[in-house]
Amino acid sequence: MRLPEICIRHPIFASVLSIMTVLLGLIAFQKLDIRYFPEHTTHSATVNASIAGASADFMSSNVADKLIAAASGLDKVDTMSTDCSEGRCSLSIKFNDDTSDIDYTNLMNKLRSSVEGINDFPQSMTDKPTVTDDTSATDSASNIITFVNSGGMEKQAMYDYISQQLVPQLKQVQGVGAVWGPYGGSQKAVRVWLNPEQMKALNIKAADVVGTLGAYNASFTSGAIKGKTRDFSINPLNQVNTLEDVKGLVIKVSNGNIIRISDVAEVVMGEESLSPSMLSIGGHSAMSLQILPLSNANPVTVAANIQDEIARMQAHLPQGLEMTLSYNQADFIKASIKEGFMALIEAVVLVSLIVVLFLGSLRAASIPIITIPVCVIGVFAVMSGLGFSINVLTILAIILAIGLVVDDAIVVVENCYRHIENGATPFNAAINGCQEIIFPIIAMTLTLAAVYLPIGLMSGLTADLFRQFSFTLAAAVIISGMVALTLSPMMSAYLINTSAAQPLWFHRVEQALQQLNTNYIHELNKWFERKRLMLAISFGLIALASVVYWQLPKVLLPTEDSGFIDVTSKGPAGVGRQYHLDHNRELNGVMDNHSAINANLSYIEGEPINHVLLKPWSDRDQSIDKVINDLIIKAKESVSAYNMSFSIRSANNLDIANNVRLELTTLNRDKAELSRTAAKVQQLMEDYPGLTNVGNSVLRDQLRYDLSIDRNAIILSGVNYGDVTNALSTFLGSVKAADLHATDGFTYPIQVQVNLNRLSDFGVLNKLYVTSESGQALPLSQFVSIKQTTAESNIKTFMGLDSAELTADMMPGYATDEIKAFLDEQIPPLLNDAQGFKHTGVVKELMDSQAGTQSLFLLALVFIYLILAAQFESFVDPLIILLTVPLCIVGALLTLGLFGQSVNIYSQIGLLTLVGLVTKHGILLVEFANKQQAKGLSATAAALSSAQSRLRPILMTSLTMILSAIPLALASGPGSLGLANIGLVLVGGLLAGTFFSLFVVPVAYVAMAELKAKDVLAGLRSA
Repeated sequence: MRLPEICIRHPIFASVLSIMTVLLGLIAFQKLDIRYFPEHTTHSATVNASIAGASADFMSSNVADKLIAAASGLDKVDTMSTDCSEGRCSLSIKFNDDTSDIDYTNLMNKLRSSVEGINDFPQSMTDKPTVTDDTSATDSASNIITFVNSGGMEKQAMYDYISQQLVPQLKQVQGVGAVWGPYGGSQKAVRVWLNPEQMKALNIKAADVVGTLGAYNASFTSGAIKGKTRDFSINPLNQVNTLEDVKGLVIKVSNGNIIRISDVAEVVMGEESLSPSMLSIGGHSAMSLQILPLSNANPVTVAANIQDEIARMQAHLPQGLEMTLSYNQADFIKASIKEGFMALIEAVVLVSLIVVLFLGSLRAASIPIITIPVCVIGVFAVMSGLGFSINVLTILAIILAIGLVVDDAIVVVENCYRHIENGATPFNAAINGCQEIIFPIIAMTLTLAAVYLPIGLMSGLTADLFRQFSFTLAAAVIISGMVALTLSPMMSAYLINTSAAQPLWFHRVEQALQQLNTNYIHELNKWFERKRLMLAISFGLIALASVVYWQLPKVLLPTEDSGFIDVTSKGPAGVGRQYHLDHNRELNGVMDNHSAINANLSYIEGEPINHVLLKPWSDRDQSIDKVINDLIIKAKESVSAYNMSFSIRSANNLDIANNVRLELTTLNRDKAELSRTAAKVQQLMEDYPGLTNVGNSVLRDQLRYDLSIDRNAIILSGVNYGDVTNALSTFLGSVKAADLHATDGFTYPIQVQVNLNRLSDFGVLNKLYVTSESGQALPLSQFVSIKQTTAESNIKTFMGLDSAELTADMMPGYATDEIKAFLDEQIPPLLNDAQGFKHTGVVKELMDSQAGTQSLFLLALVFIYLILAAQFESFVDPLIILLTVPLCIVGALLTLGLFGQSVNIYSQIGLLTLVGLVTKHGILLVEFANKQQAKGLSATAAALSSAQSRLRPILMTSLTMILSAIPLALASGPGSLGLANIGLVLVGGLLAGTFFSLFVVPVAYVAMAELKAKDVLAGLRSA
């Protein structure tokens, strides 16, 4: 290969190649999105069905079973579950990770067809089930905008202004995918409050009122008049535009008397929800909007666009309405990326210092140093071409690449120096030296790239996260290999100055290195006679690493300090909204007066929910874990009526579970026995100190009244059964009868119901009437009986089987694998023969991730071995090179254990990277030893010669890689846990890997010399 020589003889050509690489990278950098994590898509589907007022039992028996049957023929289903509660039922399907977009489209079409083909749903289901795909699925909000009314604006006017004026504008902001809310109020609706006594007196049925409203609201087309010379279109005008129009609608004419809606009902403009959401901030009534970007949009850019839009809106807000961007996820993303770039700068400085220290000359040191900007900037072009983004993992890859990209250039410079010391001119030394190291450079580059080849063949969360990291790192290494064969040889020929006097400190460094080299060779000689001892030590260390690995906690991802705490408060079973209102001050008191809290958004939806926003990281000295511990202690001291749970809001938008979930299933549909077993498992989980806030879906915790209709009494009384059911639905429920197309341009639902003040007790049934065929008004209590009972608020299935879902939050200090091991051991004895259990939630995510990582490790080793075998034309040399892989992992695991870290995706990325890094040392040693053997030296002499000549470049490359990882290991601030994990793995692994490479590889080379001599291919080549 003459490329290095061509570049040496044509320096401008070599320079232009690198300049073009940098220019392409700079152009591509402007187009890259900024995210926290790479995009991860999980294909899923949801089917939602609703029947107003239906019980969970009814929805399960009449809806869920039919939906399960419709979905049973789908392929590639990972999990399928149903969840039925009062008035609603949902079917959730998650497809396998290997489901392609084409497969997914076909599966969704098949699911829609199956659901639409169901024709035996209950008649009370007025709307068909809706099937939605994951394109509409949304994660937690990226931005939260809050509104506090400090003026005299009424709550409903505030809600209307936000929903009608501001939400449409925010939806038009570039990159916005969804706007949720407003929270803290309810949409307006026309409330038709029925008066049962008036209806009885005027012989008006509930169906008459609903029918009248619906008839006037019906839309129609009236065609056109076809004239002789021109046509005239006819536009029918709606007769109902105002409340007065609704009041004046005629129900019927009786004995010459006109009976209107206003005669039997009070018509007012009110709220659509009977229990609207409430939000308070600092004790003041407030409202909020939650904004999510499109899945393919840059969240940082979207947040900037939203801030610009808010600034524009501020000038037009009504007086007294304060609008604030209370939470901006982009702040965390930018802070994390900034932390990564700071580590990048620190790594560049440290690596540059090491290069200068070892080479003793700024001119010589500039050769490997110049490769850093060329490779780092050039890799942006590759990232853009592959559709990657600037995120925590790609920044990690670039930081680690700094230590790697100088390696090849260091090898070039060091080899040229060796020839110069032997009397060659810099020009000739560059030509001859580069020819010697072309093979090792190509081998090292391809080997590191080969580690990540299997990732391109895999799918799932682990592969999606690994892919951008690994391909970015591999691209940087490949670019560095090209630079080492083009720019570095040219610069070595023209920049190395042999006549310049070396500084005194460099002579001392040289003396120290020479003394180290002498001591190293002396010690290495001894180990050639201790092969068995070295083997025993190696096996002992591997065994120790195995023990450490099993002892280390294993989690999916470390929980980063996002500055956002979600607080859920679970009250006593069966309590209503007023109970939560009465105790809301008590709950908010837990968050009051904490120095690290910036804002507390207190919601009351179903149960109280708090969004606790912490001060910026630079303005507080407490971590989010410390804040949560403080709140837990205060909650235990001051709150007795609620079980408060605190969790950190994830900012990674991966849509992965962060709590423990168990699905207990039964084959025989014995729900009573399933409920008893679930209670035992719940007690087991509550007694375990690593779990808190344990929930059980089959608790009979809902107080309800079963309503029975006496059909015989209805028939004997001459009453229509439909009139009874319609009356119950209309009077006791809230029936949407029509829509009001108001003069303000908006449409409001018209809700019909008996006045709320009549619904305080069951005596209302004596005041509600139906009319018999004879015209007699009969009270509903004559046909209806009420019985108090308790029922399950939720009924679930999992994979088509009746199930009980148990959920729990993990306590700080407990790892996912530790909890899994406990549950796997303790639950089976509690089950009967027909019952089983499955992990979902964070445990399943961890299990899937570990399976994917193990496959990656195995495939990476196989790929490296095969590529090395092809390059060395030997099946033995790769074995020698790969011997240090398990030993470097020993150092990495021991370092993790020493610093109290866990095995997670970050540390697994670091371990996989180590596999490629430590093989570089072995390649240098084995390749040089092979050349010495080819000159006639014995295996021992060749190994010693290789070790002596390669010590300096191995130490230089190891130190550059270690120092590039040290800023990661010492990182602090937002997003630092992941950086620290991978940094510790690399520092510990490289220290151990370098040490063992210098001893194990030469000794193994000699020990396997006899085996290598029997290599069939080697024998054929020599023949």
